[in-house]
Amino acid sequence: MILTVGTAASITLIQLIGAYLRYLPFEARLLPEERGRLWRYILSWAPVAFTIYAAYFYHAGCDVITFKRVQYVGWIPFFVFSLVVIRHGAMRHVFVLGMQTLWLFMLHTISSVLILVLLPPTLGAGDNRILSQPIVYICCFLLLLPLEQRFFRNLLPPYLFTGSRLAAWCFAILPIGICVTPFVLLLDRPMMNTTTDMMLHFIRFLWGLILYKYTLYAGERAAQIQSGRHTNELLSQQLQALESHATMLQSRAEDVQRARHDLRHYNRLLASLLDAGEVEKARALIEAQDRELLAQPIAAYCESPILNAALTVYMQLAKKEGIRTSCEVDIETGASRSGDNDLAILLSNVIENAVIASRKQPVGEREIRVSLARTEREYALVVENRCDAPVAFGDDGLPTTAERGHGTGMVSLRNFSQKYGAEVIFEQRDSWVRLLMYWSGIEKT
Repeated sequence: MILTVGTAASITLIQLIGAYLRYLPFEARLLPEERGRLWRYILSWAPVAFTIYAAYFYHAGCDVITFKRVQYVGWIPFFVFSLVVIRHGAMRHVFVLGMQTLWLFMLHTISSVLILVLLPPTLGAGDNRILSQPIVYICCFLLLLPLEQRFFRNLLPPYLFTGSRLAAWCFAILPIGICVTPFVLLLDRPMMNTTTDMMLHFIRFLWGLILYKYTLYAGERAAQIQSGRHTNELLSQQLQALESHATMLQSRAEDVQRARHDLRHYNRLLASLLDAGEVEKARALIEAQDRELLAQPIAAYCESPILNAALTVYMQLAKKEGIRTSCEVDIETGASRSGDNDLAILLSNVIENAVIASRKQPVGEREIRVSLARTEREYALVVENRCDAPVAFGDDGLPTTAERGHGTGMVSLRNFSQKYGAEVIFEQRDSWVRLLMYWSGIEKT
């Protein structure tokens, strides 16, 4: 009875350890209520799992086969709780599960070596091994806890699961693939590992770690290359926007010059009509002159030239597409403008994305709203556009598209949010797609 209860309790603790390690990579991204809900589920299930394990061992017997069966399936409910509460993409959960399994093999190897070296043969073999193995495993986990926390909390760099979805899934299942074969082979093996078994477990973990580190390096290099290409594209877009703005300024200047040239002619003609008593013709001439002078000027959204250029060009583009526009800018005079270049690029991309999405709407139902507010230290941006078609969102919460040649806007948004630590919310509600952003305006070091 002691063996049954002790084994059930130790396996339950091992499953809790696994749940904790799988939780660490997502810890920083979770809201306090999400963390509380996850651990309520896990801790509520733990006594239920213990009861099931104890009942199974009592009726089926507590031996190596039943011990391994419980180990192989007992983690599933805890993993499901993570999938339900932590909504950051299945591939990330699968990857974390695989890395936690590799670490399980490592702890299992360390505990086997300690049992072989430190415990007397009577405690390291037979039924005693069923209880001593998990106890030593738990002790190893506690001793290595600082290292485990540091490793698992930094397990998910942001660029690992971007780009090709097929490549991301291949990387996500890699650790699980390394573990599948030994799991199958160990199912009917005794718990007393040979020296060869322990060496294989250690080598398996080592190769998994090497592949992980190399993938990090390759992913970082690919991200740098992509960032360089993207920067060139953004600079090109910025240059085009400035050229368009300069063309508009030149066009308006020519209009003003022509109006001033004609003003003298209008004044002379008006004087002649008044001298001749042609009051009605003089009034018509004045009205025509008013219409000429009241030609639409360039919108002055803010004092920042680069921000004003970006807003003017792309809001004008929206109007040419027959889109109703609204643009409100509230920027304090004298506010810091160190990030205006980056913000102008961001505005150009997100407004252009809104224009592209609006083209798919019926002509009478196209509308874009832009709101930008900035104080000395804080920024807030809202961009809204009507969109009846459902929008697909990726694991990072940003819209995705399968169309070739598109997606630059989301890359720009992702880079901007990483650079300035911006909080980004994308949502679709009531036939409107809304982008809400908030950031401090200070680059992250």
